Amino acid sequence: MTQQRLTIGTVTGHASSDSGSAFARIGGSLPAAIVRPHHQVEAVIAQSMAEMGTRGRVWQAWRWVLNGDQPSPVTLSPALSQAPSREQILAEAGADPVGSTAPPGVPTDFCDQIGEVRRLLRWLVGESDEIPVDGDNPGELVGARGDYARTDEEMREVRDRALRGLEALDLPDPMDPADARDPWRWDPAWMNVAWLQGVCDLLNWVLGDKHVSPLRNRFVVRPALDYLTFEDEAAEEIAWQGRPGGVPVDPEDHPPQYGEAIQATIRWLRGDVATPPLDQHNCGPYAA
Repeated sequence: MTQQRLTIGTVTGHASSDSGSAFARIGGSLPAAIVRPHHQVEAVIAQSMAEMGTRGRVWQAWRWVLNGDQPSPVTLSPALSQAPSREQILAEAGADPVGSTAPPGVPTDFCDQIGEVRRLLRWLVGESDEIPVDGDNPGELVGARGDYARTDEEMREVRDRALRGLEALDLPDPMDPADARDPWRWDPAWMNVAWLQGVCDLLNWVLGDKHVSPLRNRFVVRPALDYLTFEDEAAEEIAWQGRPGGVPVDPEDHPPQYGEAIQATIRWLRGDVATPPLDQHNCGPYAA
Protein backbone atom coordinates (compact mmCIF):
# COMPACT_ATOMS: atom_id res chain seq x y z
CA MET A 1 0.00 0.00 0.00
CA THR A 2 1.33 3.45 -0.94
CA GLN A 3 2.48 5.65 1.93
CA GLN A 4 1.09 9.14 1.28
CA ARG A 5 4.05 11.27 2.30
CA LEU A 6 3.21 14.20 0.04
CA THR A 7 0.01 16.15 0.53
CA ILE A 8 -1.06 19.41 -1.07
CA GLY A 9 -3.46 22.17 -0.20
CA THR A 10 -4.32 25.66 -1.38
CA VAL A 11 -4.27 29.13 0.08
CA THR A 12 -6.88 31.32 -1.57
CA GLY A 13 -6.46 34.97 -2.33
CA HIS A 14 -3.02 34.66 -3.89
CA ALA A 15 -2.13 34.91 -7.54
CA SER A 16 -1.31 31.50 -8.96
CA SER A 17 -3.48 28.75 -10.36
CA ASP A 18 -7.24 28.59 -10.78
CA SER A 19 -7.93 27.79 -7.14
CA GLY A 20 -5.26 29.80 -5.35
CA SER A 21 -1.71 29.31 -4.21
CA ALA A 22 -0.71 25.68 -3.67
CA PHE A 23 1.45 24.47 -0.82
CA ALA A 24 2.95 21.07 -0.03
CA ARG A 25 3.74 19.21 3.15
CA ILE A 26 5.79 16.09 3.53
CA GLY A 27 4.64 13.89 6.36
CA GLY A 28 6.66 11.16 8.01
CA SER A 29 10.17 10.14 7.12
CA LEU A 30 11.54 10.51 3.61
CA PRO A 31 12.06 7.43 1.43
CA ALA A 32 15.39 5.71 1.95
CA ALA A 33 16.65 6.71 -1.52
CA ILE A 34 16.45 10.45 -0.74
CA VAL A 35 19.60 11.81 0.89
CA ARG A 36 18.49 15.43 1.33
CA PRO A 37 17.27 16.69 4.73
CA HIS A 38 13.53 16.95 5.23
CA HIS A 39 13.55 20.76 5.51
CA GLN A 40 15.55 21.14 2.29
CA VAL A 41 13.18 18.90 0.36
CA GLU A 42 10.17 20.89 1.60
CA ALA A 43 11.85 24.19 0.71
CA VAL A 44 12.77 23.00 -2.78
CA ILE A 45 9.36 21.50 -3.48
CA ALA A 46 7.71 24.79 -2.49
CA GLN A 47 9.91 26.71 -4.93
CA SER A 48 9.41 24.03 -7.56
CA MET A 49 5.63 24.40 -7.26
CA ALA A 50 5.92 28.17 -7.51
CA GLU A 51 7.88 27.83 -10.75
CA MET A 52 6.27 24.82 -12.40
CA GLY A 53 2.84 24.50 -10.78
CA THR A 54 1.10 21.26 -9.87
CA ARG A 55 0.59 20.01 -13.40
CA GLY A 56 3.19 18.49 -15.64
CA ARG A 57 6.07 16.10 -15.26
CA VAL A 58 7.90 17.91 -12.47
CA TRP A 59 4.93 17.56 -10.15
CA GLN A 60 4.53 13.99 -11.34
CA ALA A 61 8.17 13.39 -10.41
CA TRP A 62 7.60 14.60 -6.87
CA ARG A 63 4.59 12.31 -6.46
CA TRP A 64 6.44 9.37 -7.99
CA VAL A 65 9.52 9.79 -5.78
CA LEU A 66 7.71 10.46 -2.51
CA ASN A 67 4.52 8.44 -2.82
CA GLY A 68 4.97 6.07 -5.74
CA ASP A 69 1.35 6.80 -6.70
CA GLN A 70 2.01 8.28 -10.15
CA PRO A 71 3.53 6.91 -13.35
CA SER A 72 7.25 7.58 -13.61
CA PRO A 73 7.91 11.08 -14.98
CA VAL A 74 10.26 10.28 -17.88
CA THR A 75 9.31 6.85 -19.18
CA LEU A 76 5.68 7.01 -17.98
CA SER A 77 5.97 3.52 -16.51
CA PRO A 78 3.08 2.41 -14.27
CA ALA A 79 2.96 3.62 -10.67
CA LEU A 80 4.96 1.45 -8.26
CA SER A 81 2.60 1.79 -5.28
CA GLN A 82 5.72 2.50 -3.21
CA ALA A 83 8.60 4.94 -3.33
CA PRO A 84 11.25 3.94 -5.90
CA SER A 85 14.77 2.84 -5.00
CA ARG A 86 17.89 4.88 -5.73
CA GLU A 87 18.65 2.60 -8.68
CA GLN A 88 15.18 3.13 -10.10
CA ILE A 89 15.41 6.89 -9.67
CA LEU A 90 18.78 7.11 -11.42
CA ALA A 91 17.58 4.86 -14.22
CA GLU A 92 14.58 7.14 -14.70
CA ALA A 93 16.78 10.25 -14.66
CA GLY A 94 18.91 8.83 -17.48
CA ALA A 95 16.17 7.28 -19.61
CA ASP A 96 14.84 8.43 -22.97
CA PRO A 97 11.48 10.13 -22.50
CA VAL A 98 8.23 8.59 -23.62
CA GLY A 99 5.57 10.85 -25.09
CA SER A 100 7.91 13.74 -25.90
CA THR A 101 6.39 16.70 -27.72
CA ALA A 102 9.78 18.05 -28.81
CA PRO A 103 9.75 19.00 -32.51
CA PRO A 104 12.45 17.64 -34.83
CA GLY A 105 15.87 19.05 -34.04
CA VAL A 106 14.95 20.18 -30.51
CA PRO A 107 16.52 18.22 -27.63
CA THR A 108 13.85 16.46 -25.58
CA ASP A 109 15.24 17.95 -22.36
CA PHE A 110 13.99 21.35 -23.54
CA CYS A 111 10.34 20.23 -23.65
CA ASP A 112 7.78 18.67 -21.32
CA GLN A 113 9.84 19.63 -18.23
CA ILE A 114 12.14 16.66 -18.90
CA GLY A 115 15.34 18.58 -18.17
CA GLU A 116 13.89 19.86 -14.91
CA VAL A 117 12.80 16.35 -13.93
CA ARG A 118 16.29 14.94 -14.51
CA ARG A 119 17.85 17.66 -12.32
CA LEU A 120 15.33 17.04 -9.58
CA LEU A 121 15.78 13.28 -9.47
CA ARG A 122 19.57 13.47 -9.45
CA TRP A 123 19.55 16.09 -6.71
CA LEU A 124 17.25 14.11 -4.44
CA VAL A 125 19.52 11.04 -4.43
CA GLY A 126 22.77 13.01 -4.21
CA GLU A 127 24.00 12.23 -7.71
CA SER A 128 24.22 15.98 -8.35
CA ASP A 129 24.23 18.95 -5.99
CA GLU A 130 22.85 21.39 -8.55
CA ILE A 131 19.77 22.84 -6.85
CA PRO A 132 16.88 21.91 -9.16
CA VAL A 133 15.02 25.24 -9.29
CA ASP A 134 15.58 28.40 -11.29
CA GLY A 135 14.40 31.20 -9.01
CA ASP A 136 16.55 33.89 -7.43
CA ASN A 137 18.97 32.79 -4.69
CA PRO A 138 18.30 29.04 -4.80
CA GLY A 139 21.24 28.48 -2.45
CA GLU A 140 19.15 29.86 0.37
CA LEU A 141 16.92 26.80 0.10
CA VAL A 142 19.82 24.61 1.26
CA GLY A 143 21.39 27.02 3.75
CA ALA A 144 23.84 28.59 1.30
CA ARG A 145 23.85 32.10 -0.17
CA GLY A 146 22.87 33.36 -3.57
CA ASP A 147 23.25 30.73 -6.25
CA TYR A 148 25.91 28.72 -4.43
CA ALA A 149 25.26 25.04 -3.83
CA ARG A 150 27.65 25.05 -0.82
CA THR A 151 27.30 26.73 2.53
CA ASP A 152 30.06 28.98 3.84
CA GLU A 153 30.75 26.33 6.47
CA GLU A 154 31.36 23.72 3.78
CA MET A 155 33.63 26.12 1.91
CA ARG A 156 35.65 26.90 5.04
CA GLU A 157 36.05 23.23 5.84
CA VAL A 158 37.55 22.55 2.39
CA ARG A 159 39.67 25.72 2.48
CA ASP A 160 41.07 24.82 5.91
CA ARG A 161 41.94 21.33 4.72
CA ALA A 162 43.79 22.83 1.77
CA LEU A 163 45.72 25.05 4.18
CA ARG A 164 46.68 22.04 6.28
CA GLY A 165 47.98 20.34 3.16
CA LEU A 166 50.06 23.41 2.31
CA GLU A 167 51.61 23.40 5.77
CA ALA A 168 53.38 20.17 4.90
CA LEU A 169 54.98 21.31 1.63
CA ASP A 170 55.39 24.36 -0.59
CA LEU A 171 56.86 25.02 -4.01
CA PRO A 172 60.50 26.15 -4.18
CA ASP A 173 60.92 29.91 -4.16
CA PRO A 174 62.71 30.74 -6.32
CA MET A 175 62.12 27.76 -8.59
CA ASP A 176 64.71 26.53 -11.05
CA PRO A 177 63.75 28.05 -14.45
CA ALA A 178 63.95 24.64 -16.13
CA ASP A 179 61.42 23.24 -13.65
CA ALA A 180 59.16 26.27 -14.04
CA ARG A 181 59.01 25.72 -17.81
CA ASP A 182 58.03 22.05 -17.49
CA PRO A 183 55.28 21.72 -14.83
CA TRP A 184 53.95 18.45 -16.26
CA ARG A 185 57.19 16.73 -15.30
CA TRP A 186 57.05 17.86 -11.69
CA ASP A 187 56.98 15.44 -8.82
CA PRO A 188 53.31 14.69 -7.97
CA ALA A 189 53.85 16.35 -4.58
CA TRP A 190 54.66 19.66 -6.31
CA MET A 191 51.62 19.30 -8.58
CA ASN A 192 49.51 18.72 -5.50
CA VAL A 193 50.84 21.90 -3.90
CA ALA A 194 49.82 23.90 -6.98
CA TRP A 195 46.37 22.29 -6.81
CA LEU A 196 45.95 23.11 -3.11
CA GLN A 197 46.99 26.71 -3.74
CA GLY A 198 44.30 27.07 -6.42
CA VAL A 199 41.61 25.66 -4.11
CA CYS A 200 42.71 27.84 -1.21
CA ASP A 201 43.00 31.08 -3.21
CA LEU A 202 39.58 30.76 -4.82
CA LEU A 203 37.79 29.90 -1.57
CA ASN A 204 39.56 32.70 0.32
CA TRP A 205 38.07 35.12 -2.22
CA VAL A 206 34.59 33.58 -2.25
CA LEU A 207 34.48 33.58 1.56
CA GLY A 208 35.54 37.24 1.71
CA ASP A 209 38.89 36.62 3.39
CA LYS A 210 40.51 38.07 0.27
CA HIS A 211 38.88 40.87 -1.67
CA VAL A 212 40.66 40.45 -5.01
CA SER A 213 40.01 37.49 -7.28
CA PRO A 214 42.99 35.17 -7.77
CA LEU A 215 43.27 35.39 -11.57
CA ARG A 216 41.35 38.37 -12.98
CA ASN A 217 42.31 40.63 -10.04
CA ARG A 218 38.73 41.85 -9.70
CA PHE A 219 37.96 43.67 -6.44
CA VAL A 220 34.73 42.06 -5.25
CA VAL A 221 33.93 41.26 -1.62
CA ARG A 222 32.13 37.91 -1.18
CA PRO A 223 31.33 37.57 -4.90
CA ALA A 224 28.10 36.20 -6.27
CA LEU A 225 28.42 32.93 -8.13
CA ASP A 226 28.16 34.67 -11.51
CA TYR A 227 31.50 36.40 -10.91
CA LEU A 228 33.22 33.01 -10.88
CA THR A 229 32.61 32.71 -14.62
CA PHE A 230 35.44 35.16 -15.26
CA GLU A 231 37.80 33.17 -13.04
CA ASP A 232 36.74 29.95 -14.75
CA GLU A 233 37.65 31.39 -18.16
CA ALA A 234 41.05 32.57 -16.93
CA ALA A 235 41.69 29.24 -15.20
CA GLU A 236 41.03 27.35 -18.42
CA GLU A 237 43.73 29.35 -20.19
CA ILE A 238 46.19 28.51 -17.42
CA ALA A 239 45.22 24.84 -17.31
CA TRP A 240 46.02 24.44 -21.01
CA GLN A 241 49.64 25.51 -20.58
CA GLY A 242 52.06 22.88 -21.86
CA ARG A 243 49.34 20.53 -23.12
CA PRO A 244 49.20 19.19 -26.68
CA GLY A 245 47.27 21.77 -28.66
CA GLY A 246 47.44 24.20 -25.75
CA VAL A 247 49.56 27.27 -25.12
CA PRO A 248 53.24 27.42 -24.16
CA VAL A 249 54.07 27.46 -20.47
CA ASP A 250 54.65 30.90 -18.99
CA PRO A 251 57.12 30.39 -16.12
CA GLU A 252 55.93 33.66 -14.57
CA ASP A 253 52.31 32.57 -14.49
CA HIS A 254 50.53 30.10 -12.25
CA PRO A 255 51.19 26.44 -13.08
CA PRO A 256 48.46 24.59 -14.99
CA GLN A 257 47.49 22.48 -11.97
CA TYR A 258 46.53 25.72 -10.20
CA GLY A 259 44.09 26.54 -13.01
CA GLU A 260 42.67 23.01 -12.96
CA ALA A 261 42.03 23.30 -9.23
CA ILE A 262 40.16 26.58 -9.61
CA GLN A 263 37.95 25.04 -12.29
CA ALA A 264 37.27 21.97 -10.14
CA THR A 265 36.41 24.15 -7.15
CA ILE A 266 34.02 26.26 -9.21
CA ARG A 267 32.23 23.14 -10.46
CA TRP A 268 31.86 22.01 -6.85
CA LEU A 269 30.56 25.41 -5.74
CA ARG A 270 27.98 25.39 -8.54
CA GLY A 271 26.84 21.89 -7.63
CA ASP A 272 27.90 20.48 -11.00
CA VAL A 273 29.79 17.77 -9.12
CA ALA A 274 29.10 16.32 -5.69
CA THR A 275 32.73 15.58 -4.80
CA PRO A 276 34.86 18.34 -3.18
CA PRO A 277 38.14 19.26 -4.90
CA LEU A 278 40.13 17.54 -2.11
CA ASP A 279 40.02 13.93 -0.97
CA GLN A 280 39.96 12.67 2.60
CA HIS A 281 43.75 13.03 2.78
CA ASN A 282 43.59 16.75 1.87
CA CYS A 283 44.98 16.04 -1.59
CA GLY A 284 43.90 16.70 -5.14
CA PRO A 285 44.36 14.24 -8.03
CA TYR A 286 48.16 14.64 -8.05
CA ALA A 287 48.92 13.22 -4.62
CA ALA A 288 52.22 11.34 -4.43
